[in-house]
Amino acid sequence: MRKSIRYMLALLLLATLLAGCNKEEPVVDQQAAVNTAVAATMMAQALAEATVNAAALTALPATATAEALAIPTATLVPEPTATIAAPTPVPVMPTAAPPTPTAGAPVEYTTLSEEELAALIDAAVAEAVAATEQTAQAVAYTTSDDAVTSEEVAAVYPYYDYAEYTIAYAEELMDVYYDLYGALADEMIDELVGVESELEELNSTLLLIATSLEEINTLLAQGLALTEESIAQLESAAQQAQAGALAHQAQQQDMLAILQADQQHRAEQIAQIQPNQVPDDRVSAVLAGFQYVDLVSTATGDGTLSRDELLAIAQLGANAQAGAQAFVGLPMAGGATVDLTQLSSKFGEITGQLAHGQVPQATANAQGLEAMLGQRPDVAAGAGNLPGGIDLPDPGSVSGGANLPSGGNLPTGGNLPGGGNLPGRRP
Repeated sequence: MRKSIRYMLALLLLATLLAGCNKEEPVVDQQAAVNTAVAATMMAQALAEATVNAAALTALPATATAEALAIPTATLVPEPTATIAAPTPVPVMPTAAPPTPTAGAPVEYTTLSEEELAALIDAAVAEAVAATEQTAQAVAYTTSDDAVTSEEVAAVYPYYDYAEYTIAYAEELMDVYYDLYGALADEMIDELVGVESELEELNSTLLLIATSLEEINTLLAQGLALTEESIAQLESAAQQAQAGALAHQAQQQDMLAILQADQQHRAEQIAQIQPNQVPDDRVSAVLAGFQYVDLVSTATGDGTLSRDELLAIAQLGANAQAGAQAFVGLPMAGGATVDLTQLSSKFGEITGQLAHGQVPQATANAQGLEAMLGQRPDVAAGAGNLPGGIDLPDPGSVSGGANLPSGGNLPTGGNLPGGGNLPGRRP
């Protein structure tokens, strides 16, 4: 449009210049006048049309104007790319060969504390899970080429044997814990029951592996070709074993932390026990100490301890400790030759050891307390009530009162009642 306007203006200007150059009287050319008028009219129309178009463009929104003036371009659609799958891990043979299961030195489990036994269990379970996982890896490597040889079967068997051995050892340790602390622990027993169930599942998958290995070995020994089914069964058993081992590792809890929480609950329970029968004299206080060590010896004599036995020991300990504190400042009397100031804290210490499963330590500590108590007081020398409701007869009332031995039949010297050589006395 603008080009046509400029073209018209140029024609008009040229016509004007030509007319001005003619010095003669202009001769009116009617046709030229008509042409000039037509050209002027066309130019005016062109200017008017350009004005209208400019106003219309100005009134449109910016986006519409840009769209109207934009040069259409082709839309590029990216070609779909192929998704690259992660490579499947290539099975490898475990680098470390399993140790040969050998019987170790016998362990006297009753000499271990509860925490020491729990640590053995925790380590044995971890070893059993790791051995099962190694067995599964060995099988996966053996079947990775869809073929199994006699040599490969022989290479897998040691892994299976060691895994089976470690599971049996872990189960043996848990059985020992049940025997020693099954009647004492709560949270720990719940944890071991769950672990034992997981080990049984691992052992079941190992048995499937062993069965498949035996079948394959039999076929190979007979010179027969292996079927795809037999190899698939072996692979499936290994996958189950691997999944079981990984599941245990994912759900495994801190066994020692569970044990410590269990022991803390026992300690809190016995801390609530208050004395219910305080000795009323110094001799009774010493005798209460002997009653305490006697019960500890009886309860732990077989290496086990129940919750009821712990609570009974704690009750006698509270009574004996209260008696030792009550008569700590009194002079020695009535055959009691022990300084009770040394004993007051011993009862709570021993009971606390038992609550924390330290049975061997508590037993040795109780024996030391018995030695500190010295010689047992002569309960026959006095009358009255001793702790525990023991009624002693009055002297002279035995066998009809006055019918006591007389003359030379009476014991003399150091053999008199109250002396140090009574028959049946503990040194």
